[in-house]
Amino acid sequence: MPKVTRWFIKAGMLYFLLGVILAFISELPLLNTGALLLPVYWHMLVIGWLTQIIMGVSIWMFPRKWRDKKKRESVLCLLTFWLLNAGLILRFFAEPFIPFFRDYLAIQFVIIISALFQVAAISTYIAEIWPRVQPRNRKTPASA
Repeated sequence: MPKVTRWFIKAGMLYFLLGVILAFISELPLLNTGALLLPVYWHMLVIGWLTQIIMGVSIWMFPRKWRDKKKRESVLCLLTFWLLNAGLILRFFAEPFIPFFRDYLAIQFVIIISALFQVAAISTYIAEIWPRVQPRNRKTPASA
């Protein structure tokens, strides 16, 4: 299993745990933070957990056409991992403050950068996986 696959899966499990904890905390009546934390824990669960698990497993299950003797990690896979997680972390820190600082350009800028990082991560993932998805070689049956 490639190292980057392990990173995706471990990060996905961490986001799953944090997302469930945050969802629980947001439902506590004393804190009254449900509306503020709703988009944060949904991003943790959908992008942080599901998407990263899918990406990690697909990188592992769809091998590259060419094999590198050193078994180096693909630059695009590493870039995907770091872009996706940087975008998620930026979003986690900025999104709860949108209702309070909607007019501040700094919050808008962080959200835009976060979204751009996530779109770039999806693009690099597609660029990495696309050549790997190929039909299976079928052998023609020997004629009798």
